[in-house]
Amino acid sequence: MPKPKPSPQARALAEGLRVARKISRLAMTEVADKLDWSQSTLSRLETGVRAASTEEVSALLAVYQITGEQREVLIELARDADRPSWLETRDAEVPCQVETLAQYELEATKIVESSTALLPVLLQTPSYARAALSAADVSTAALEARMDLRQDRQKVLDRKNPPRLVAFLDEGTLRRHVGGERIMANQLRYLLALAQRPTVELRVFPFDVGGHPGMCGGYALLEFADGRPLVRLEHRGAGVFLHQPDDVEPYERATVRSTAVALDPGRSVSLIESLVPLV
Repeated sequence: MPKPKPSPQARALAEGLRVARKISRLAMTEVADKLDWSQSTLSRLETGVRAASTEEVSALLAVYQITGEQREVLIELARDADRPSWLETRDAEVPCQVETLAQYELEATKIVESSTALLPVLLQTPSYARAALSAADVSTAALEARMDLRQDRQKVLDRKNPPRLVAFLDEGTLRRHVGGERIMANQLRYLLALAQRPTVELRVFPFDVGGHPGMCGGYALLEFADGRPLVRLEHRGAGVFLHQPDDVEPYERATVRSTAVALDPGRSVSLIESLVPLV
């Protein structure tokens, strides 16, 4: 059985501490000397091998002179590091969870995306993404920051050994002209181009299938070669990471059921082709 990875919140805390040290322009040896710690202890905290306690985080942030909201976020992550799930509701330009998700995507061997309201981020063109974020009333500053991260995340599909991506899409999503007819036409053509890649599989729930598992809500299920799978859920202003086996298993079952009722890749591509506007 695969070993559990550090919890998502422990992973986010580790990255936050590493970034805070970089901002302070201190080397690991300098920080370890100031706190009378071993360098290996600091290294384990920054890689998430060992979760940092609130006391350790407070000590580190004092050395880094980190205050305000950034300090509060990291202290909160330290308190929650051992919890079975991670709920984030904090309003930020780029939610902490999204940055952590991007790291997991780089390590995943397989990503399953089930989305019925919008196309998954990894499949969006810049114009579609901008229109979707604008429709969600995202501020201008946050929109640009999120656009930058989305484009960085999409590079995972262009790697030499990309993860296998399986995306379950609803026909209604494909028919909805987010951003207008021309933007949607380009988006659908982009989907068709991605579908030609051997590591990308598009599966559409057509209208005539009736009810299907995707109607219960979207999710991202990530699988790894060296760890147990995890799930991320996202809703307006909130995100949740699930990493305990009992919490992840329902989404694994939903994936099996979705595979059984969605169109196969060939027929999915044919349906997408039929929906491309002639603009």
